[in-house]
Amino acid sequence: MNKPFPNPAAAPLISVIMANFNGGSHIRKAIQSVLAQTHQALELIVSDDGSQDQSIAIVEEIRENDDRVRLIRSNKSSGPAGARNRAIEAASGAWVAVVDSDDIIHPERLARMLAASDTLQADMVADDLIFFAEDLSESAKTLFQKLDLGQPEMVDALALVEGRLAGHDVALGYAKPLIRRATIGDIRYDTDLRVDEDHDFYLRLLLSGATFALIPDAMYLYRRHAASLSHRFSVAKLQPMIAAQKALLQALPDDCKDLRVALARRIENHRRHLNYARFIDALAARQAFKALGLLLWYPTSWPLLANTIRERATRKTHAPAVARSPKKIILSAQGGSPTADFALVPVPDVASAGAGRSAAATWANLARLSCEHDLHIIAVGRAGAFALGLVPFYGSARVVNTCQDIHALIARDNAANQTSGAAQLARSL
Repeated sequence: MNKPFPNPAAAPLISVIMANFNGGSHIRKAIQSVLAQTHQALELIVSDDGSQDQSIAIVEEIRENDDRVRLIRSNKSSGPAGARNRAIEAASGAWVAVVDSDDIIHPERLARMLAASDTLQADMVADDLIFFAEDLSESAKTLFQKLDLGQPEMVDALALVEGRLAGHDVALGYAKPLIRRATIGDIRYDTDLRVDEDHDFYLRLLLSGATFALIPDAMYLYRRHAASLSHRFSVAKLQPMIAAQKALLQALPDDCKDLRVALARRIENHRRHLNYARFIDALAARQAFKALGLLLWYPTSWPLLANTIRERATRKTHAPAVARSPKKIILSAQGGSPTADFALVPVPDVASAGAGRSAAATWANLARLSCEHDLHIIAVGRAGAFALGLVPFYGSARVVNTCQDIHALIARDNAANQTSGAAQLARSL
């Protein structure tokens, strides 16, 4: 077995918690991305929520070779909140990080977020998320791309509830922060929630006094697929969301006027979605008169209906990618130039964690190229190697020190191909 902590005193232990339910299609890559972290003082707690697929066998296989992996099993599904709570209870680290079983994280993510937490003296640190989708039904982007952060931003309870930061609307509940374990204390995910459980958890942490920093780095690759793109709001999911937020509103002191107004507005928005969900249920049950009555009684459902129609029309215009065409690219911050075969993709130099300007457009473009093409990559220097960690799929990749090394590498490849071709011809004669 691998030793989990080569130098336990050198760095704090991080407990990575991974809720899993039938994640066999992607969990191997998710686990590998955690175990490949440059911050080796970690434990990965996979909290299975009653899976019936091959994911348990995959976890067991990996666990045989790396004793940093722990498995908690439940016979029945209680949802992601319950699974994460079981992992938090078992966690022994000074910090906790959530990674979903279908996502991927950059090899330096935990180390850089830990460094940022120390610099910023924050209890919670979140980076940007890079969305990627193999079927190309979603445009490539990052969660905080429109913020164009040039420096860390502090997130308070009001910003989280309003979903607004640096003058832009943004869904902060999607963030995957590194959280100080002592800050969590006895706070747990609300197991009544099947949607919005992260937002609710972060809000209660902030209300308890936690400090939350958002850094410009993007190091979390968030997979979009059929399950994550399905209609998330339903009557059964919205009712507990509204109940949880009403309970928070009632517990807020009267002097938190702005926060009370924002939370009341959020509750009202969820009520709009609840009315719309009831309309959708009536349609699904072929209760035309009831559906029409709900639509007329709650006119705020009209914009939601128009948005649903628009989203479905947009997705139909994107045919699923059956086969990705080959493409050769160079990832470099050293200038350089494209070659006859390789296109140049400029990437930023690697700054200290949280110190560089957001490169969201670059990372979104790399995710798009990865989903559209079978990439063959030459990564140049430290910047190229770092960028390589943000490419979700590729056929092959090699790292060279300088741009001058590229031509020598290509020349060797060409010579090898010519030799191989000559040998095949000789065998065929």
